[in-house]
Amino acid sequence: MYLSHTNPDKQLVVHLWEVYEYSSDMLKHVPLSEENREVLLYINKIVSLTHDFGKYLSYFQTYLKNGETQGDLHHHSFISALFAAHLLCRSSFLVASWSEFAPLLGYFIIMHHHGNLRDIALDVTKSRDIYEDSVQDSLRYRIRILKEQIEDVKKHISDITKDLRPLWEKLCVPLSLEEELQDFTQDYEKSFDEVYRQYYFIKKKRRGEVTDNLYYYTLLLYSVLINADKLSAANIKRQPRVHIPSDLVDQYRKIHFNTEVIEGTNGWRNRMYNVVMERLQYIANTKPEQRLFTLTAPTGAGKTLLSISAALKWREYAEQHEGYTPKIIYALPFTSVIDQNEKVIHDLLKQLEDFTWNEQRYFVKHHHLSNFQYRTNNEELPVRQALLLTESWEAEFIVTTFVQLFYTLIGYENRALKKFHQIAGGIIILDEIQNVPVEYWPLLRSVLYKMAELFSCKILLLTATQPLIFPKDETIELLESDMIKPINFFKEMERVELHPFRGERGFCNVDEWIEQFQLRFEEGKSYLSIFNTIKTSIDVYERLKGWLKQYGYHVIYLSTNIVPYERRQRIETMKQLLKDKKKVAVISTQVVEAGVDVDFDIVYRDIGPIDAIVQAAGRCNRNGKAREFGKVYIVPVERNGTLESQYVYGSVHTKIAKESLPKETVSEHQFFDIIYRYFESVQNAKSFTVSEGIIRAIEGLRFDAKEKSEFDYVSDFQLIKDVHQAVDVFVEVDEQAMAIWEEYISTVIEEKDLETKLENYLHLKKEVRQYVISSPIQLVKNLDRDLYEKTRMLRLPNDILNQYYHCEYGLIRSSEMVDAWTM
Repeated sequence: MYLSHTNPDKQLVVHLWEVYEYSSDMLKHVPLSEENREVLLYINKIVSLTHDFGKYLSYFQTYLKNGETQGDLHHHSFISALFAAHLLCRSSFLVASWSEFAPLLGYFIIMHHHGNLRDIALDVTKSRDIYEDSVQDSLRYRIRILKEQIEDVKKHISDITKDLRPLWEKLCVPLSLEEELQDFTQDYEKSFDEVYRQYYFIKKKRRGEVTDNLYYYTLLLYSVLINADKLSAANIKRQPRVHIPSDLVDQYRKIHFNTEVIEGTNGWRNRMYNVVMERLQYIANTKPEQRLFTLTAPTGAGKTLLSISAALKWREYAEQHEGYTPKIIYALPFTSVIDQNEKVIHDLLKQLEDFTWNEQRYFVKHHHLSNFQYRTNNEELPVRQALLLTESWEAEFIVTTFVQLFYTLIGYENRALKKFHQIAGGIIILDEIQNVPVEYWPLLRSVLYKMAELFSCKILLLTATQPLIFPKDETIELLESDMIKPINFFKEMERVELHPFRGERGFCNVDEWIEQFQLRFEEGKSYLSIFNTIKTSIDVYERLKGWLKQYGYHVIYLSTNIVPYERRQRIETMKQLLKDKKKVAVISTQVVEAGVDVDFDIVYRDIGPIDAIVQAAGRCNRNGKAREFGKVYIVPVERNGTLESQYVYGSVHTKIAKESLPKETVSEHQFFDIIYRYFESVQNAKSFTVSEGIIRAIEGLRFDAKEKSEFDYVSDFQLIKDVHQAVDVFVEVDEQAMAIWEEYISTVIEEKDLETKLENYLHLKKEVRQYVISSPIQLVKNLDRDLYEKTRMLRLPNDILNQYYHCEYGLIRSSEMVDAWTM
């Protein structure tokens, strides 16, 4: 009996069948043209059958049963990949325009199904090179191993045939197993030639648009294979899909809001909701094929509920008219924003009768700090299974970050790509999409176009500051009708005025900023001041807190310079003080702009991108309850002759922001035109070379390489650029932190059993991260490094805390440093 896994023992043919069953079911939920579906299902059938063909090697079976190895002869992916290519070379009956590349795709994804994808050029060779012993270095050792493995297969063809034939016949493979095994072992070099020929066509762009689509088919096939493989190996049975009613938001609104009122803030939100619902119906009747949408609404408009309601309506339409049920993926730029949206979605879904019993089948929250739990049929699954199902997005509704989403759409890593198939055909809501760096907009546009074109994804860009990622004539605005435009709702809810700086020099230093603040000070008003650098935020806090306290103010400091646990506590304190109408003044970096739902009378902000300024303005008179306009003062801050905005956003964004800001006071509805002009100028000024390079890498299937050449690679995509030499530091700010560190060391770092170690780590990860800050290396270089290799972070012990960390403003930084760390 041939085995695929042990502990517990699993027959190889059982594993191959499960991988086929799971992966083909995953593909059935992706909307495809008939000819593309036929090709993908056939490639997937061969891939499922052959992805572990190398486990028939006697070397592998010996290794599996007693751990004995003969060098690397038990490695199974390469021979499996080549056998798949051999079989797919016999697929001339497939009719899709790109089906001639089936052998190359099957070969490539099986070869890397236990690792990450790399540059396909590193995986191809010709039979002549094998005969002449001139194979490229990346394959030389593998082919030497392959030759011995082929001899082993020859010796056991009859046994392999006997074991595999029942499954082969069950899946109706239109080829003779015995003949193909004989041909493969006699002339396996021919498969290399066919694979190389197909690679050559891609390299030389001989098939134009046909080859441009191969990246997406590769990721789809790779995703269903590795996900099905992991589920089968973990003995996890896939659960049936669950239904979410399309009127769930409508029912929720009736219970929690007065949906009949037409006046005031609630009436304003109701009218926007009604416009969007009518618009959805109109589009369904007149342009059901439309895939790209925008929803441009002011801050505080209830965009989360609006977008979810639209997604549920689209989901029902797809079920009824297009025969599939799309997943809903709600992506946001920062983890700090997710908790607020998660609560809304969670409250919505709680209306469903069986939600508590099957919570994660309905809804999964996934980012790098997620708690991994998965409840199905009223049973809490073990943490390793929960981790796998969460990372695979096995739910109807996923709320996640741009990092998780875009590193899957533009990715090369196994762990990220296993959820690609969940996105294909999905409804993708991109909240605050303007936070993606401008230089990546063409790349984003290209990838989202393809996801819509090839897999019928519906994509909704959701923001108050709509960027120019797509031309206007390619998207449909949802907050619009024949008589109404989004600008009407901006004009209707005038809540704030924007006051540009009018100083002679056009900027001020910290001394002048404080003088301006004190001159304009109105006792009793609540204040939020947002700075671009930690250095300046600390300077202002230290110099203003005593003065403000004389007037009875609660003065709060916020930035990433303090540990996340303390930051969260301060935000909750701030919200409660504002709710209780207390005198509050908050000194902060941009961290307060990311999803913190607060409402101040007056906001100060250093100059920055216009969309960031609008985000700051959204924290001023947010609910429109003040009798007068809230005031937002834009005061550029300089240090040593340089605007601090340049440290964070660069000189181009800073220059265009200065040019875009009006010279006189403007009201809220005018933000709309200012933002448009700003994005237009940024787009014209930015270089898009990086996007163009990655698009070429996508078209050439150049995913990654250890030693990168002059080419661009998919792995060059970096949503978050690491521009500082930094290190994570665990800060023991209190007894709770000390206890967490001690538990982390004893139950994770010192734990010998790998399974227990993983479980403990997943349980503790979020708690540990609540006390971790990212520090410039030079500030903490003298801390003990004994455990760094194991923990990948330094520890700041409580007994020397005050040497490095201040209880009010966090990490103590030298007076010379200007650190532009914003999140």
